[in-house]
Amino acid sequence: MEPIVHNLYTLDDAIASLGNEAVPEFFCRNDFVVLPNAVICLVTIGDPATDAFLPRPSSVIWKRPDYRAPLPGKVTEIWDRSQSKVRKVKDHHVFLRLREDDRFLYAGQAHLGSYGGQDYSARFSLNHKLPRKVWLRYGGYSGWLVDANHQPHPVENGDLAEFSRIAEEIPGQEFAHLSLTRYEEDSLTLHTNSFRGWLMYLRQPADSGLYTHDASYTGDPKAEELFRCVCGIDLNFPAHQTLPRDQALKVVEEFFVTGELPRSIPWDEG
Repeated sequence: MEPIVHNLYTLDDAIASLGNEAVPEFFCRNDFVVLPNAVICLVTIGDPATDAFLPRPSSVIWKRPDYRAPLPGKVTEIWDRSQSKVRKVKDHHVFLRLREDDRFLYAGQAHLGSYGGQDYSARFSLNHKLPRKVWLRYGGYSGWLVDANHQPHPVENGDLAEFSRIAEEIPGQEFAHLSLTRYEEDSLTLHTNSFRGWLMYLRQPADSGLYTHDASYTGDPKAEELFRCVCGIDLNFPAHQTLPRDQALKVVEEFFVTGELPRSIPWDEG
């Protein structure tokens, strides 16, 4: 019998619920348990800089400072590729705990989206979004996550002074990036150069997006504006989708204050 999503389990009960008395194989400091029909990921939430954490209520990043090696194939491979028709033979299941907990919360089945990199992490998308109470207990932010040039800052709802402190450095930079997201998992992203700002609103992480357009723009419809991420990647966006930089910053501020997209400017489907 499979475990119930968002219920608590001991390690032995978690394995028994998915293993049907099969002998488990343990990998990656015993954080991954491989069974005939399942791969269990045991996630101990900690400092996001070094340990596993939740970037969103429907996303889990597993990593640990004492494991620096590629994930074994038995952990990542859940498909039978031996026949002409590939078939899925296992599912990934994620269990969460804080370091002081003696039981794990079953977060449900998950999709292993990517793994590896410099920190040898594994990134899972959960089939079931975590309830807000669970999200907060495991380190989620209660208001907004404001990301300025890839530096995350949790900001409480209504704390305009703190938001303004974070955003005030943007106009002084030739290129900058600012984004806002919250428990609902929608997000507003802004890229700026010295004169213009490009905005994208995602209603949920896999959304195609809504984009502004400058109703007063009269230039070449094929013209582009150059932006640059602080990581060094050049970004080119249609000029007619951009706004004057100060106006774009005010759009982000209004979204932070009201929680809704400003309707004073037009938004187009991606």
